[in-house]
Amino acid sequence: MILVTGVSGFIGKHLLKELVREFGKSAVVALSSGPVKECPYLLHQQYQFDRTFFIKSGYASIETVIHAFTPKNASQANDWNRCNSNIINTGNLLAADFPSLKKFIYLSTLDVYANDDVISEQSPVGPASLYGQSKLYCEKMITAWAEPRQIILQLLRVGHVYGPGEESYQKIIPTAFKKILTGQPLQVWGSGREIRSFIYIDDLVQAVIQSLNLAESAGPVNLVSRQKITIRNLLEKIIDITGKTVSIEAIPAQFPGRDYIFDNEKMRALLPLSETALDKGLREEWRYMQQGKHEDIF
Repeated sequence: MILVTGVSGFIGKHLLKELVREFGKSAVVALSSGPVKECPYLLHQQYQFDRTFFIKSGYASIETVIHAFTPKNASQANDWNRCNSNIINTGNLLAADFPSLKKFIYLSTLDVYANDDVISEQSPVGPASLYGQSKLYCEKMITAWAEPRQIILQLLRVGHVYGPGEESYQKIIPTAFKKILTGQPLQVWGSGREIRSFIYIDDLVQAVIQSLNLAESAGPVNLVSRQKITIRNLLEKIIDITGKTVSIEAIPAQFPGRDYIFDNEKMRALLPLSETALDKGLREEWRYMQQGKHEDIF
């Protein structure tokens, strides 16, 4: 039995759907703030449950927990209340009784790292945001909890993810698609020469699912792409995919931008997968956005 949290979020929704497809409804239970249709669920009530909550609810057989939280925009990354809740909710989850638990998978973030030319698992940690700080604290808290209980802990540090369903997250790709759909020009801050790397949501989900097979903790593993592109080239690629005539407005930046280049050798060795080409992933997201399922993100 697998318990999954964060199922209302972009990653959580995709992950839950794939877990149910692969293992069946009877093998998955969601811990959620509201009802879900894919599988059995428990309402966490702001994580205010007693330690026997899962046992009394009939889920003493939970063997694996997959736990995650992701902010929707940059302002939430420094929202002290949300980030504090991240820590408190994780602590409440750890305080619950799981008599059959063998593995805990924690979806952390690359925001735990300090600046580095190429970010790998050996890069120094030094979060610049409260969100990164809260995630790093949760990593250490879960580690301290798991070790004496001999529970296998797998830390997965998630990079820049994109794909259908991310429209409520105010990030560059869904924002660009929405602007194109509404006839607005795109905007780039500064030169647009800063490098980014994006991993497609299906690839990330497959990596998480493959981590279920790890027989022991592999330490932190970055779930990232090795496909690199500048911000301006990304916007030009998005325009080309849509087939629209759209201008790109340059906006002066107050501060110099930085590159985000990742080393995913550890992921490729432990969680091998065939990475979706950026063009293909962007086309899938564009088709999704054209269907009108997107939310108003402005």
